[in-house]
Amino acid sequence: MRSTAALVAGSALLAGVLLLAGAPLAAAGAGPHTAGPYKVKDVRVVSGPSPFTGGCPGVFDDLSIAGHELEPTITVNPANPRNIVAAWKQDVGPALESRSDLVASSRDGGKTWSRSTIPGLTTCTGGTAHAGSDPWLSAGGDGTVYFSGLAADLSTDPPTTAVVASHSRDGGRTWPAPATVAAPLAGNEHDAVTASPTRAGHAYLAFANFTGVLPRTNSLEFSRTTDGGATWSPPVLIDQPSPLAIDFSPKVLVLPDGTLLAVFARADFEAGLGHLYAARSPDEGRTWLPPVLAVTKPFPPDAVDDKDIPLPQPGFPSAAAAPDGTVYVAFEDNKSSSSGAIGVARSRDGGHTWSSAPLPGVSAFAFEPAIAVDAHGTVAVTWYDLRNDRPGDAALTADVWFAYSRGGGASWRQSHVAGPTDLRTAPLPAHNYVGEYQGLAALPGRGFAAIFTLAAPQAENGPTDIFFARIGPS
Repeated sequence: MRSTAALVAGSALLAGVLLLAGAPLAAAGAGPHTAGPYKVKDVRVVSGPSPFTGGCPGVFDDLSIAGHELEPTITVNPANPRNIVAAWKQDVGPALESRSDLVASSRDGGKTWSRSTIPGLTTCTGGTAHAGSDPWLSAGGDGTVYFSGLAADLSTDPPTTAVVASHSRDGGRTWPAPATVAAPLAGNEHDAVTASPTRAGHAYLAFANFTGVLPRTNSLEFSRTTDGGATWSPPVLIDQPSPLAIDFSPKVLVLPDGTLLAVFARADFEAGLGHLYAARSPDEGRTWLPPVLAVTKPFPPDAVDDKDIPLPQPGFPSAAAAPDGTVYVAFEDNKSSSSGAIGVARSRDGGHTWSSAPLPGVSAFAFEPAIAVDAHGTVAVTWYDLRNDRPGDAALTADVWFAYSRGGGASWRQSHVAGPTDLRTAPLPAHNYVGEYQGLAALPGRGFAAIFTLAAPQAENGPTDIFFARIGPS
């Protein structure tokens, strides 16, 4: 939720400071473990027409843009591998408010989808919050699908957001009213829920809080449910940076031995450096060890298009753990408006030590990577880049790409997923055109489910639509 836009806008751009560097771990070209190339098998719209075209009671509803969808997330149900669930922000307006978050679920591996709402999330769904944002999904080993998000009161000065969570026991078709995980505050942001793959009824939720007070200070906090989402523990501290730095965009991973690993970004304004950190919890989040520095580099230069409008630089890292416990993090690594990369960091020892390298075959400005690892250890990344854009023409052309490695990052293959799409037809450049993150999840066996945002000419039901792609071996 960008209701605290004045506070977080700087972090969203400077989040590109995550642009990490380190020892190489990948080489261009195909290696001995890349037989059977992956291909895009299906691409389809999952968002559809807005259910709120008539508007909803609430502050600033008249500013919401019907059919403007952003920030999709996706999960695959381990208990029913043909059950895929996605969520996104629906009808987003210029202050980054949205009428609600929507959910779509599939029971046939993504061929058909049905949409639903989170009852009581916003005024559009029978609640009191004026807007919903930052949806996140995760399915547990017991089949419970968890949702986390933000519920905003835009009538206060400054606006406040509560961190909320809900759960579905029928594969994402129905949901109870959300529980409040963190009470409304001016700076609650960047929530992400992670379900336990082995402990029934257990899930973990991390989020950032920005105080809004200068010098800028904030905290990363954590809450846990052990009863399937009915109740959540009081938030505990994961990390608090120095007064002139901010921590943001935490993601919790569950390692094979049950250790929790929180991966997050830090922007150090005093030093002019961006960092990626990882903090471990051996007791299911009750306490957290001091974070370990994974990678670091100077802030990147400002990046603008040929109209002098800032290019997308949300800088939110995406993290995943392999069955053997290897941890991977994908991040933006742009050097200028015309030169960039997607980086991949790796830890083979549970987040104690790290190496990183750029994804081969990416040289244009690139943004919003999502990473996942399947049961066989195949690592996959999706992202946008501008390699097909032509400066000086009317469009800002972006494409969605996919790369995978069956050798733990030793070699990669790359393929086109979708596009070209014209970012300039998306109405709100301040939202990074397509939001701050997209989604990728591993399918059973081999293959991946991708979720992403496209504008014209692909969008059918407004300025943007949410698209699903199934990607697997040919």
